[in-house]
Amino acid sequence: MTARISFLFLLIFVFQISLSLGGTPALAAADGYAGSAKCEACHQAIYANYRQSGHPFKIQKVSGEPPIYPLGTSPGVPRPPQGMTWNDITYVIGGYGWKARFMDKEGYILTGPEDRQYNLLNENLGLEASWVGYSAKDAPRKPYTCGACHATGWKKTGSGGPHQDGLPGIHGTWASPGVNCEACHGPGAAHVARPTVEKLNVKPTCDSCHVRGDVTKIDASKGMIRHREQYEDLLSSPHQKLGCLACHDPHASTRYGRGGYKGQVATCNGCHEKQSRVVVAPEPHRVCIDCHMPYAGKSAVSRNITYKGGIVPRGDIRSHIQRINTDPTWNMFTDNGKFVRTDGELRAYLTVDFACLSCHTGKDKAWAGANAKRIHGEVSP
Repeated sequence: MTARISFLFLLIFVFQISLSLGGTPALAAADGYAGSAKCEACHQAIYANYRQSGHPFKIQKVSGEPPIYPLGTSPGVPRPPQGMTWNDITYVIGGYGWKARFMDKEGYILTGPEDRQYNLLNENLGLEASWVGYSAKDAPRKPYTCGACHATGWKKTGSGGPHQDGLPGIHGTWASPGVNCEACHGPGAAHVARPTVEKLNVKPTCDSCHVRGDVTKIDASKGMIRHREQYEDLLSSPHQKLGCLACHDPHASTRYGRGGYKGQVATCNGCHEKQSRVVVAPEPHRVCIDCHMPYAGKSAVSRNITYKGGIVPRGDIRSHIQRINTDPTWNMFTDNGKFVRTDGELRAYLTVDFACLSCHTGKDKAWAGANAKRIHGEVSP
């Protein structure tokens, strides 16, 4: 009897510890998840890079204190939504790189016309950190159903449950919060036990989250590409066969100078050496991505740039379409504004206002169309 009681107390203790970390023991055990901390023993450098990225902080449990981010990355979230304390918040969604949203004591996402989303400082756009509304039509809150791209080992369950941490607003359960190692490589318990025998997935899985709906359509809203469209962008670009890893280290962040983008020398110059070193345009240009990957997408913030004859928005996410249409009459978006326009072969194009005029504000579309190719020395002045 004593042994049984001791074993029962042990189970309760393990359960409580798991909940304190945001986990669900039954799910983790049943699905073979080991936890990303196990990976560090053999993959120290990769693990260190990954822990500096935004992936593991996609959703973070808080217990009366602000969320914590790696030193030298996100400045964090200074306070909870107006009228609340951190004791009223169970999880913070994001907070690394772009924005943060919040889940209440029952696991529902707080919504409303103001003070529901915290936008981080954006130095590129010259915008200070600010509070804005989020999904006002769903006020005051809505269920959390986003775990497929925010958590590891997500199991969608719906309103009937079971619910993570017993919170009715979370319509699913997970093995661990955040996009951790096993979110991309698969459950790792068997690999940890027999690493030379049990192998994990090493193929890129970026398209499981950096995508929205139909992969043949790039979703847009209010004259900008929506966030989480990088994979659709790539599929419609000239580089669709290269894949994400040609330019990105998947374990490192593209934010805060953490090396997630390998740099022009390691990427563009390898195939486009002539174009990258021949600059004939009147003004010098810095790198390829200034023109071929402008900030045409929006996650949190944007601002309008006025050029001669029009206005173009500049967002906080670079486009991965890369192909520029120098025809000044080409409309980048469909007539209803919901998608990026494509041609008969599903190729998308950046327009000259995004590629050229967000910097050359004293010029117009006709000038940009006539001069764009001069950058590579392809036409005579």
